[in-house]
Amino acid sequence: MKKRAAIVILVLVATALAVWARVVALDADPDFRLCWSSGLLTDEGFYTHNARNAVLLGHARTNEFNNMVLSPLVHAAQAAVFQLFGVGYPQARAISVVCSLLTLLVMYAALRRAFGERVAWLGALILAWEHAYLMYNRMALLETPATLFLALAFYTWVRRGEGLAWSMLTGMLTVIACSIKSLCAFFIPAPLLASWWSGRTHKRDTLWEIAATAGGVLMAGLLYAGVWLLPHWREYRHMSDFYLTYQILPRNFMEAYADVRRALLNYQYGLMGYLFAHMPVTIFLALTTTLLAIFRREERRRGNGAVEFLLVWMWLGIALLSFIRYAPSRYYVPVYPAIVALAAISIVRLPDISRMVWRPHEWWAHLLRTLMLGYATYFALVFLLQVPFSWDVVSLTLWLAFPLAAVIQWVLHRLLSENKFSLAWAPAAALAVIAVWNLWYFTSWYENRQYTLKHLAEKLEHILPQGAVVAGNCAPGLCLDAPVSTMLVIPRLANYPDPIERYGVTHVVVLDGIQGEWWWRKDYPELLRRRNRILREWVGPYAISVYRVPGWLQEAYRWRLHSHRLPRVQHSATAARKGKGGS
Repeated sequence: MKKRAAIVILVLVATALAVWARVVALDADPDFRLCWSSGLLTDEGFYTHNARNAVLLGHARTNEFNNMVLSPLVHAAQAAVFQLFGVGYPQARAISVVCSLLTLLVMYAALRRAFGERVAWLGALILAWEHAYLMYNRMALLETPATLFLALAFYTWVRRGEGLAWSMLTGMLTVIACSIKSLCAFFIPAPLLASWWSGRTHKRDTLWEIAATAGGVLMAGLLYAGVWLLPHWREYRHMSDFYLTYQILPRNFMEAYADVRRALLNYQYGLMGYLFAHMPVTIFLALTTTLLAIFRREERRRGNGAVEFLLVWMWLGIALLSFIRYAPSRYYVPVYPAIVALAAISIVRLPDISRMVWRPHEWWAHLLRTLMLGYATYFALVFLLQVPFSWDVVSLTLWLAFPLAAVIQWVLHRLLSENKFSLAWAPAAALAVIAVWNLWYFTSWYENRQYTLKHLAEKLEHILPQGAVVAGNCAPGLCLDAPVSTMLVIPRLANYPDPIERYGVTHVVVLDGIQGEWWWRKDYPELLRRRNRILREWVGPYAISVYRVPGWLQEAYRWRLHSHRLPRVQHSATAARKGKGGS
């Protein structure tokens, strides 16, 4: 009785801390250690752009970039929150906080139905505290809300045996997730493949189950297309073409090969390098469950097909993220619940798994152990060596890692085969390592947290005159709660070329250095002079400069509106000139 009471208290404390970790200092800077991409600085502004416009300026559309077209549900939620509680980073980020907490509850409910209490509690608690997931839950990005609906789709799929309506609901929830973040399209085949695979494992007919899921996808897809996509098709296609052509899809076979190689072996920008750097124990345990489930049908029979679903979820996501050209770490968020759930299954069964994985004498078992340990050892060595990345270093490290892994797996095999020590402590030890690792990471961020983004935004709000029009990658984020018109400028995507002439831009915000927006210097060489700079501050690792556009400079460039550079002015541009802050 006392043991159960202690466990209940421990769970309540862990839950309270998980909530606190998501809401404390919600207006602080993002954790810039999470990603090499400047998207942590810019993207929150992009995604809240239309909602803040609707509340502060009276109309959502002020220029040619409208993320509400790509994510209408998140836009509606943001507009409602801003209308009720005002515009600001804490309010925008609160949506992700709520979605992340709901995701934990949904994953707990799904894992409990499939695997029981222990896996459910472990999965929910580890997911709550994995810092690579937790820190993104504190940001106003699209990945966390989309992940909630992926978790809901997993939950309804687990209940598919209670009627075809649950399978149909799985398909509909999948489409909702894709409507929030189109990257989640990788998840569409997951329930279909999982139903087929689990049917083969359990030797039962799943044809109607698959048909109902596909029907749900089709119904929700047609509804979404008819109500939203078709009325906004021209704008949606323009934005989607940019993301697909210039960011996502490789342009040839060699580029696709380079993307996959980077994802698997590059420890600075690669997907697997990131996972081994930020959640080494969790990803290793998930890989262990993967190998065990692939080669042992008995393992897949646990959870009534949930193991197959989690495997398909995880590996479809990893396959897509390995294939695309631009895959910053915020894109990994929708895959984390599957990784953590597979790791939780492995933790609960570590003693049994060790007997099945490490004791067999078959040659293929030795080979698999060597491959898995070698891969983990490779990343351990490169992080330990801390040398600048090069493919020569990769080759050398791989040559070192696999012989070392062969020796390690042979030693472990002998020790476990001869029962040299007990593995009853293994689950608690694995959980303790994960907890200490993530606690250290979060504590280091919390103790060194900064508010440079907030302070720069406050300073800029006092500098900007009434009716200012601010352009630049950082502009929507820096001026989130300021009643001025802001606009994103990206070649081939939005408000390019000639933003100053078309919209009467009065101020330009530029990221300096290697992340700088080169088109400002190319198109407006007289603008980015020191005499026009009114402010330069550091936000995290990024230097940001703010330039005032002098009146004479606006007139000097205005001739280009009637020259060969004249772009096709859309209706949104006309609306911007009529609205507050327009020219």
